[in-house]
Amino acid sequence: MKLAGTARGLGSALALLVMIASFGCDTVATLVAPAVPVVIEKATAPGEPAAPEDAAAAPETPESRKCCFRSGEGAAKVCESQERCCSGRYDRSACEDSGGLWFNSADGCAGAC
Repeated sequence: MKLAGTARGLGSALALLVMIASFGCDTVATLVAPAVPVVIEKATAPGEPAAPEDAAAAPETPESRKCCFRSGEGAAKVCESQERCCSGRYDRSACEDSGGLWFNSADGCAGAC
């Protein structure tokens, strides 16, 4: 008789644990779930043109001066009153297309020019 009562008590406890576990996990997950951030981007109208990026209007920082002009038409146009200079007006491909030498650092450009 004692064995039957123990088995019935363990069975009831197991059934209760299974019921609580299935119900409790969903409830806890719902309460603890982090909020998903929402990103809202500014939309432009279909006919509205994008704002042009003017490289000449942006101030030239010393760290951006990686294009070296030593001589020729590029130097005369970019360096104004100097024979050679480093400029930050161009990216790598535009620098090389304009006859300049591209350097990975402004210090490298200054050393070469």
